[in-house]
Amino acid sequence: TPAALYFIRVRQKRPEYDRCIREHIRNRITSVNKGQENQVEKKEQKKRIAANTLYTMGGLIFMNGVLQLIITPLLNRYMGAKQLGELLYITGLVAIICPSIGQALNTSRLVVRRSHEVTNGDYDWILLLFGVLGSSVALFMSRDSISGISVGIGVFALFMVTVFRYYGDVEYRLNLNYQRYFIYYLLIGVGYLAGFVGYRITNQWLWIYLIGEAAALCYVAVTGSVFHKFFQRSGHFSVALERGFFLTLSYLITNTTMNMDRLVIKQILGNEQVTIYYVVSLIGKTLVLLIAPINTIVISYLTKRKELLNRSQFGKSVLAGGGVAAVFFLGCQVGTPLFVWLFYHDLFSSIKGLVTVVNLAQVLGLFSAFLFILVLTFTDEKWQLWIQLAHFVILLGTSVLAAKNYGMIGFAWACLGANTLRVVAVIALGIWKAKPAKKEGE
Repeated sequence: TPAALYFIRVRQKRPEYDRCIREHIRNRITSVNKGQENQVEKKEQKKRIAANTLYTMGGLIFMNGVLQLIITPLLNRYMGAKQLGELLYITGLVAIICPSIGQALNTSRLVVRRSHEVTNGDYDWILLLFGVLGSSVALFMSRDSISGISVGIGVFALFMVTVFRYYGDVEYRLNLNYQRYFIYYLLIGVGYLAGFVGYRITNQWLWIYLIGEAAALCYVAVTGSVFHKFFQRSGHFSVALERGFFLTLSYLITNTTMNMDRLVIKQILGNEQVTIYYVVSLIGKTLVLLIAPINTIVISYLTKRKELLNRSQFGKSVLAGGGVAAVFFLGCQVGTPLFVWLFYHDLFSSIKGLVTVVNLAQVLGLFSAFLFILVLTFTDEKWQLWIQLAHFVILLGTSVLAAKNYGMIGFAWACLGANTLRVVAVIALGIWKAKPAKKEGE
């Protein structure tokens, strides 16, 4: 009968139906498990990022805390403001030349590795070449502040060692090993303290910095391999050289503008004015301790992933960075007078009228550095170079004229105007170059 035939057909299809049901249940369970695993993985990644940020900030805060809160105030006490101004001029050249080479090649390697299998030797060759050239130029520029051949040799050694130290932490950025990154900078701070003992014994300030920088390089030599196979280059050397060169020029311009006070003020207003401006801008510059770790984490993770920042993500990052910059500015306004009164009491009366303008200029400079790191992950290095070059020309021209006519307050206003223009230019570049967010289904 028809009913019997229908019953037989249903019975025949039952095993297939049961198999489909079981397969659907297994797929559903697998999908749920994968979703839970992804959520756990995202939570773990957030924890790692937070921990890595703390390690990075901790090491840099300790190193710079030792330098700015202990070493420099003590040197001011033993040397006096005028002689300290001479020392600050040389360390200003260190702050310009050494990170411009070492840190630029450090960052370049993180970016280039996404598209080319570069080796240690590629960057070690470039580091040595740029280091010798840069150190020679810096030695020539500081010739009037150097007394004797032995001091000249020591200053050249300081430039070279510091260049390699700025590059050396790429060992831990490549591997995201920020515990050792923390120890790397911890040892620099301990080395500065040991070097200060050497200074008190020999009356030679070079020992402070040489021992600190050398301590970090000894550590990376023992725990890392970034300087292994030093002279073995790959077929991608020319790419590393070209991109490293442009980023080095960009960093050179940035660091020159950040330390323009030591160059321009020394030539126009004198050594004692160098010390005064350094002191009033120190809290703002020390915020590099907080910005640099963020930049380190940002570029390390952004260059690890395949997707580039889209326009929406860039805009949100700009707003977040602007909010942090505003908090930093308020902190500087409170911290700067207190810091000067505690550690440089003899200079306290000299900073009136400078604090707000100088702090705002410093914070905008640090904010633009953060924006540059974001933009670097999805644009060519040449764009950064052109913006930095334009900023440098504007700052140099306006600061020299303003310092001659209005003194330090004129110099401070020139810095504020130039840094504001740079922030606007970098944001405009990011909005222009970042691609729109993909719509669902694309």
